[in-house]
Amino acid sequence: MSSSPAPTIIAAAVARARRRISAYFFVEHAISADEAVPYAPQSRVERHEFERMQKRGVIRSDGDGKYWLDTAAYQADADRRRRILVPVVIVLVIAVALAIMFAGYRG
Repeated sequence: MSSSPAPTIIAAAVARARRRISAYFFVEHAISADEAVPYAPQSRVERHEFERMQKRGVIRSDGDGKYWLDTAAYQADADRRRRILVPVVIVLVIAVALAIMFAGYRG
């Protein structure tokens, strides 16, 4: 029984979009309202992640069509994701280890 690779592919695309967006603002040094720059998402995934980052307060607008990355909100968002993902990964690793261990006892 094989599960679909779609969730993994989608998660990777979202993470890649998040990295591209944040890298753009860091390279442009757009980390305050005074240093805001124009930004246009390059794909549907990037546009969705850009909007999500705006809703979380990571990307801010200067009101004139320019944007900047709030580094404190960016770090808080990364910490929040880490707090959620680390326990999930630990549980998955334990589940896989137990499955492997019990599969060895059957044969």
